[in-house]
Order: sequence, then structure tokens, then C-alpha cells
Amino acid sequence: MIKLNLLFITTFLLLLPFKVNANDRDHLFIGEKDIKTDTIIVPASDFLYELPKGDIIANSWALREEWVFNNTAIVLNSLSNLLTHITVAQAGDYYLFVRSKGKPNSSFKVAVNDQVTTSIFGNDSLMTWKQGERFKLLEGKNVVKITRINAGAAFDVLAFTKAPSLEEKELKQFELNPDVKLLKEYSIPASNSVKFGDLNGDNLTDFVVFTRDYSAHAFDQNGKELWTWEAPEEYRRERSEFEAPGVIWDFDQDGKAELVHWRMTGEKEWLVIADGQSGEVIRQTEWPTNPLPHVYNNFRLAIGKLTAGDPNEVVVFTDMGGTIRVDAYDSKLTRLWNHTENRKKDNLGHYVYPVDLNEDGMDEVLVGSLLLDSDGKELWNRFDLLGDNHDHADNYKFADINGDGKRDILTANSETGVFMYEGLTGEIIWQNIAEHSQQIESGNFLKGQSEPQVVVGARTYGNRQAGEQYLWSQLYWFSKEGEMLFKWPQKPINGNPDFVKGDWLGNGQDQLFWFKFFINEEGKGDLYFPDPVFHMFDFTGDGAEEVITLDGRTLRVFGAKNPQVSKDKKEDLNYLKHKVVNHTHY
Repeated sequence: MIKLNLLFITTFLLLLPFKVNANDRDHLFIGEKDIKTDTIIVPASDFLYELPKGDIIANSWALREEWVFNNTAIVLNSLSNLLTHITVAQAGDYYLFVRSKGKPNSSFKVAVNDQVTTSIFGNDSLMTWKQGERFKLLEGKNVVKITRINAGAAFDVLAFTKAPSLEEKELKQFELNPDVKLLKEYSIPASNSVKFGDLNGDNLTDFVVFTRDYSAHAFDQNGKELWTWEAPEEYRRERSEFEAPGVIWDFDQDGKAELVHWRMTGEKEWLVIADGQSGEVIRQTEWPTNPLPHVYNNFRLAIGKLTAGDPNEVVVFTDMGGTIRVDAYDSKLTRLWNHTENRKKDNLGHYVYPVDLNEDGMDEVLVGSLLLDSDGKELWNRFDLLGDNHDHADNYKFADINGDGKRDILTANSETGVFMYEGLTGEIIWQNIAEHSQQIESGNFLKGQSEPQVVVGARTYGNRQAGEQYLWSQLYWFSKEGEMLFKWPQKPINGNPDFVKGDWLGNGQDQLFWFKFFINEEGKGDLYFPDPVFHMFDFTGDGAEEVITLDGRTLRVFGAKNPQVSKDKKEDLNYLKHKVVNHTHY
């Protein structure tokens, strides 16, 4: 069967929640083009592989609609036609139905093979389900075009059916992929940062939602709010545009994890360890920044293994612009060491990475183009290459790419592109360019290739003064030697998505997901989720890894329909530390 290729919407938009019923789609699903039924569903996403410049992807929130098919529509700002193919199992007469909206002077028509509709679509103020002409579809491949475009219309789905009528409500059963099962859905405060752990000791995954003003809201796995801490009103506008600092970790190993995060009392900032179940402060120390007032750029926390025993230290990264600090604390919040750089905002990136590069059982600490040992002493830096704060590291991954038995560092390094470093020396193994390199991942993903690949989310920028969407992206695929293999999609589309990678089926094989898509063995996307991917780990404790999506106000957990079940991966502290707790969008 031929699966649909889907692209994504702008990730900074807050989406409206919509329900997904995974049990009603066994007989038909979008993206299956050789459907053995009398109805063929053609989602807007089928037209997105080479989206013309100016056309954008939109969701229900952007279109001000309660529901959009697959939460993905195309806004037709370009006059260039869109084209896709459908494969028809049985030739015959099929009625066309189109779901669209627009303005009085916007419109489009649909062409199938050599026939064009007399009906026009895309000129109603609300999303409207409208019947078009009857077409003679051929057995096998048929061409479908969006044509005769007057700019400004949007559409989310077309359908061809032998029946003279098809109700709009019937479409909902055909959304998404039948291999995906919705496990959990939570309504949360608007957030771009959620942290996970067992807060109440019931061996289930709970979570804390951070809002952009650094307020914290703790929930158990059933969605019951355990407690809330609100940031002081007078400083809320000063918080960073980036995710808030916080991690969940069981320091005393009593089965109930604590929350480490930023708090302010009066005019003083604190680094606190709070009881996960109640939110009460267990211990605190002064937050390691300059005295107020100061700006909040990249403020991040991570759990490290900097001393003997289990990982139990807190690494704090604070970027005030001009002064950038890395501070390490033990579980009692006694400072172990500090490293300070006087550099511009973002020069050391957006996150701090405690990782054991030399496999001696102790973490090194990587921040930007600087590597510190477990005692905070500098091992190397590459400020000679990356001295400008605009050329900062947006994302790091760690893997043995070249097969020499040593863990390499992969870096998405903004406009300077992609780097692969020797972990312990900072020596460049290879480098290449990929627009503004924003996100990076590696693994054995492509069919017919036995060696790992590196894939980069490459960001480009639109002209906001000309009314263009600001953020665009596409995937750049590289060989393990750094040779560029191909791009997908062929042209950038609007958004700024993230990768997640994990053992989706529970069979020990990693799968890659990007924005709303499963990345298949051709390096292209198949729609799996209605919202952007945010995190991936063994949420349920069944040994497979679930994908967590976040649309701003709704958190969802999706799993494979029939995963292989084994023991909880989170029982391994290293897995818990690296895969669950030390997580960031960057």
C-alpha cells in the first residue's frame, strides 16, 4: 500500500483540542490510496510534498475552526496548482466532495485527469462540506489537481465516493493511522515545557507543567492536579521566551520524586527542591544569577552524575547575557563548582548536557562549544570556530557514528551548519551546511543502508515585513561521513518542529518521528499524530516507548496499537536520567 506523506503546521500556534477515536478506523484510513471500498479520502496533506512558495500549513486554531481534518489544512496563497495521485481499485463513477473555506473573492476548482469542476470551492466564511461533480475514475492511477486558484482559500480534505451522498461527520473515523492508539489526553495550562516522573510513589508517570512565567502545576497520571505554585505577578513579563527550568528526580530514593525548579520569594530568587506530591519546599539555595534586575534567557536544569554512586547532582545553566554560568550542586543543594563565561546571550546555546563521554562512570558537562569535566574543569572549547553568539549550538546528540567505539558529538549549530566532533577532544570529524541547523538526530533509519545516518531539521526564515510566515523547515539527510543524501520535503514548509526517537514497537528498534510524522524507511513522513511530537519514552512502563505530543494546551500520549510488552525501561536510572528527565526541545 502507498502511505500518505504529510507535512506540518506552525509549531508556535496553540491548537484547539480535538478527540481521536483510534478504534473506529480498522476498515479505512487516510493515506491508504488503494482502498478496497467505495470511498477514497484525499487529505490536504497529500498535496504537500512540493508546496508552492507562499502556501502554508494551518491548523484548527489558525483557521478559527473547531475541527480540521487531521488538524492540517493548506492555505492557498499561491496561484500555482497542487497535484497528487490516487490509486483506484475499481473504475467507475465517483462523486466529489470538498471541505473548504475562504473569502468572497477566494476560490479554487478540482481537476481529475482531464475533467475540471464547474463548481468552485473555498469562498465560504466557515469551513463548508460541499458536493462537486461526478467523475469517471480509472482503475489504477488518477491525477487530482487543485486548480483555477484565486488566492486566500483553505481546504483540509477531498473525498470521492460512489454513493450520491457523504456526510461530513463520517470523515472523522478516517483520521490518522490505524497503528496509533491514543492512551492519555490531558487539558493543561498553556505551556511549552512539561517534565515527567513519579511524584506520588504509585509507579505511574506523573508530570509538572511549566508556564512561560515559570509557574509550576503538578498532575498525577489520572490528570488530577496535585498542587500549583504561581510565580509572582510583578516579574512575569520578564521571563524567557524559552522553556522554564525544572527537573523531576527522586533524590532520597523513597519512590516519590522531588521537583527541582526556580522560585521567587519576595525579591529573592531560589533554586528549590520541592516535595513532588505537595509542592512544599524541602530545601533551597540562592539562584545562581546576578542580583535583580536581570534578563531571563536560557535558564535550564539537568541531573548529572558528578560523584560516586547513582546520578544525584543538579547542574544549573543560567544565561543572563553578558554573564553565563554553569553551577553544579549535590542533592543537599550545596554548590560543588561553578564555571562562568562573559559572553553574549545564546553564545553557549540553550541547554546543558551532563553525559559520560569517556565511559569512566562520571559525567562530563557539555554546554555550547565548551566541555567541562565532572569537577567543572575545562577539557576543551571551540570558541575559535563559534565565537559569535549567532553561531550557537541549538541541539546536541551523542552516538558512535563512525564506528570507532567512541561516543561522538553531533551538533546542529545554527548558521554554521552541522558538526560531528570527537567527544573528548572537540576535534571536528566532519562538517556540512543545512541552512540554520536547528534540530538533529541519528540512527539506522533508511532502507538498504547498514550504517547510521544523521538527519537535521534545517530552518529557514520568511520575510515578516512582506507578510510571510517567519519559520520554515525541511529535513536534510546525511551519511555517517557527512555527505548530503537528500532533502524532505523538497521545499521548506512553515513550522519549527522537533524530533523524538524511540522503541515504538517495543522490539528494540528505534523509530524516528518529526513533528506529526513517523519518518519511514524512505526518509519521508507518514502522518501519525494530530499535534507536534514533544517527548518519547516508556510512559506506561510496558517496555515500549510512547510518543507524547504537546499543542500548547493539550498533552496527549500515543502508543503503538500492538506493541511488544516487557519490563519498565524507567527502572534503569541511566535511562530515566537521559531519556526521560534531561529533556529539552533544543
